[in-house]
Amino acid sequence: MATHRSGGVRRLCAWAIILLMPVSVWAASWQVLVVGLRDDPRYDRKTLEQAFIGKPTGRPLVAAQLAIDELKDNLQDAGNQLKLQDLQWDGRNTAELIAEINKRRAQVLLLDLPKEQQKALMEAFSKITAAPIVFNISESSDELRGPSCHPNWLHTLPSERMLADGMSQWLASRNWRDIILLVGPGPQDQALRDIWMASIKRYGLKVKAERKFVLSGDPRQREASNPKLLTAEPAHDVVMVLDTVGEFAKGLPYNTALPRPVVGSGGLVPLAWHTSWERYGAPQLSHRFQKLTGKQMASQDWASWMAVKSFATALDEEPKAPLAQLLNKLRSGKTTLDGFKGTALSFRPWDGQLRQGIFMAHGQAVAAMAPVEGVLHPKEILDTLGADEPESLCKRR
Repeated sequence: MATHRSGGVRRLCAWAIILLMPVSVWAASWQVLVVGLRDDPRYDRKTLEQAFIGKPTGRPLVAAQLAIDELKDNLQDAGNQLKLQDLQWDGRNTAELIAEINKRRAQVLLLDLPKEQQKALMEAFSKITAAPIVFNISESSDELRGPSCHPNWLHTLPSERMLADGMSQWLASRNWRDIILLVGPGPQDQALRDIWMASIKRYGLKVKAERKFVLSGDPRQREASNPKLLTAEPAHDVVMVLDTVGEFAKGLPYNTALPRPVVGSGGLVPLAWHTSWERYGAPQLSHRFQKLTGKQMASQDWASWMAVKSFATALDEEPKAPLAQLLNKLRSGKTTLDGFKGTALSFRPWDGQLRQGIFMAHGQAVAAMAPVEGVLHPKEILDTLGADEPESLCKRR
């Protein structure tokens, strides 16, 4: 009798152990692949050491893993788990890249690639029926949300137009409308200028003078490299500098001819994330990231974290859904997301861009957040930032 009873106890203990085992034993495993560019110039050692505000401070792998670790318990309760992988691409053969993606069974891609490499990969995906869900986490180009868009493509980093609209809204709200505009000499600077000019027009600002600057010690280019000469006249409220490199913009504040604020690529800069944001759980996120990496969380890190959180949120709401259904759920704009910015975020159905607030920040603090008070929209206030549906150039939706 004692033997029979002890055997029953052992069986009960065994079942108790099984019931208490982590759900991940049975979990459906989703492969999340971060695709980077081998020898990416954005992560060149010298570029990272310069630490220009708004630029990436390193590859965003840790931020993605941080999101997975934060969300794993909820996912495991529903029988799912996320696994992170990293892939460095040479940037040339997209067929080989797609073959490697398939080999790794990646269902979710986080693209940490420059614009041209992202375009090439997504064009290749246009010829494939069952493409993965793709998040752009490191490129702000409006072209990727417009003419080069793709139905499987979601963007967690704000577009350049969103950043420009945030700054223009804020300037208009302060009634700082008269601008001296300084633009860099390169084609990328000119492209950035065109985007910001559209935003300036939208919010009723006025460019009183526009000048190109150069970085040169050549005495013959003195007028194009001297901040005081470039900003002396006419009368203006603010100096706006557009500098895709960042070197000139970094040295412009407090070097203007008159005591005027500097905005754009230097001084007060529009950003997706800043570690001094102190509300809605943001300090805890920034602290966790800094503890793991020893550096401050940049916009690209937040975009990586947000991409994983977006997919995990859709999966948490529909744990048994196939990949295509999860994509449609996110792309519909009906899934609301918490990005620690104080408002519910969602993806725009027309171009896959994540709606979100924009911080106006300098080196020490966040000065303001857009959309600013008083800006109106008939449907969604966050759609005052960036390309609204009637003006979107995305045709493949």
